[in-house]
Amino acid sequence: MNYPLTDWPTANTQHGLLVAFGEFLQQHGLIQRLMEVPLKQKTRTYAPQTKLVELLVGIMSGLEHLADLNDGPRPLVKDPLVAQAWGQAGFAHYSGVSRTMDCCDAATVAAVEQAITDFSQPFIADTMQALLRRGAPIVYDVDLTGQAVSATSTTYPDAAFGWMNDGLKLGYQLARICVSPTDQPRLWLAGFHHPGNTVSAACLHELVRAAEARTQVRPRRRVELVQQRLADQCASIEHTHGLIAQHQMTVERLQATQQRLHRQIAQTPLAEKEALSPRKSQQVAGWQRRLPRVETQLAQAQRMLTQHQARLLEQQAGLTQLRAWLAQLHADNQTNPDPPLYVEVRMDAGFASGENLTWLLEMGYCPNTKAPNGQTTTALRARLTPQARWVRVGDNAEMTALGEGYVHDCPYPLTIALERFKVGHEFKYATLVHYRDDGVFPTLPAWFQHYNHRQTIEAGNKEMKGTFFVQHLMSRSAAGIQLQVLFTGLAANVIRWCLPWLKSCVPEPTPMFARVLDSPKHLVQVAANSAALVQQTRFGTALRFALDSPFPGVLLLLKGVPAFQLAFGFNQPCKIDSS
Repeated sequence: MNYPLTDWPTANTQHGLLVAFGEFLQQHGLIQRLMEVPLKQKTRTYAPQTKLVELLVGIMSGLEHLADLNDGPRPLVKDPLVAQAWGQAGFAHYSGVSRTMDCCDAATVAAVEQAITDFSQPFIADTMQALLRRGAPIVYDVDLTGQAVSATSTTYPDAAFGWMNDGLKLGYQLARICVSPTDQPRLWLAGFHHPGNTVSAACLHELVRAAEARTQVRPRRRVELVQQRLADQCASIEHTHGLIAQHQMTVERLQATQQRLHRQIAQTPLAEKEALSPRKSQQVAGWQRRLPRVETQLAQAQRMLTQHQARLLEQQAGLTQLRAWLAQLHADNQTNPDPPLYVEVRMDAGFASGENLTWLLEMGYCPNTKAPNGQTTTALRARLTPQARWVRVGDNAEMTALGEGYVHDCPYPLTIALERFKVGHEFKYATLVHYRDDGVFPTLPAWFQHYNHRQTIEAGNKEMKGTFFVQHLMSRSAAGIQLQVLFTGLAANVIRWCLPWLKSCVPEPTPMFARVLDSPKHLVQVAANSAALVQQTRFGTALRFALDSPFPGVLLLLKGVPAFQLAFGFNQPCKIDSS
């Protein structure tokens, strides 16, 4: 069928699908929210908020460097149709965008983050509601990826040397969390920028807390585990009280002995000692020999008493913290009447400290991870018997179940298994650690496959670097770097959120364009950088790709973005105060 585009004004753009992205975000209200962000910079030709929008446009066009806004093969600054589609009169020189990023502060970042959160909420809620209605597991993937800068640079704020990209480099660490449904694309929830010497374990709490705030979904807190730890702490305190009483008695006894020896020696005047009988002289000499030993024993007993008293203060402080923690978890459960049955945090070994495993379990999550060091694996291998049964779980992988055990100073038992891979003529071993309390546990092959599906977040990080070039920092201000992180996560989500609408806008997709719609990388790097004819009609915006583009003649009728109708009632997510 032919769709003539006559009788209405037309214009050409070099960024066809970028026009559609702008229409999508405008109709969902994000552009207007960004234009209301507070920014301490004067307006000259363009408002400073326009430059924030321009930064987002550049990221969604696959811009590698900020200067490409002007100097790239298809300069966005010279494409007024894109600016119009994104609700702007025009775009500024890239140097103006850079200056605006330098002028941003924490308040700007917070306002942008809130605008993105408000825009994203219906899409996130839709995904979570679909999972809850089906009773499907909720799986969060967390990861830490490096952003290296020049080793000799001195102008990047808070940059530090750390392990990134398989080497010690100067730069930053980017912590991210996504929800990974089995039948839908990953959904980025939050990202945090840290100095390069930040380790994975230090980022887990902020990532999980951010996921709860974004999804408005949280598991039932396992208060019974904290109550168990509370009882153990009370028993430890009682034991310490007993040790203190015991050492107090020892100190008092040794002090009495010391005083008696001093008194006995003092009661023998020096002038009389030469006239003492041999027996009396021997007794006085014994007192004098014993006194240093008693004083040494007394000093040691006093040290032990001081250590136990300090330990008691620590235990009492810990008890107070545990009681406050238990009260917080009880309060969480009272405001969470219909929690999901199973929420998993899938992570690499760097996140799996004993403290983190304990925290996750008490928060109601099911960790799925690996042991963080080889010592655990070595100790577990020593327990293996010749009858150990190895199960094939992959092309070059086997696993053997070891039942429940304790790892990494976590006070709760976890399910443990060893895996091994053949490398040359030798086996390489690792330890997998999991927890479930829903009465369901996968087979070893299913466990292995599911854990290795955490590659979804690694693929997401690769997409961030290969499609949106998040590793090429476009600012040297802390706020500017954080804005790039926020916009990159937003861009990765928007590419997927707008797909159903885009597909509905194409009356006759070609096989090539249909394949591109299923490839975020090609949507950004190809379709968003392809020439097209744009026409405004009374029905909306029509976009036809140029004949010399990769999608000759493909037509999109951008007729409007459907409004979201959120579900209420069944499995409605709980409301969480993110403050």
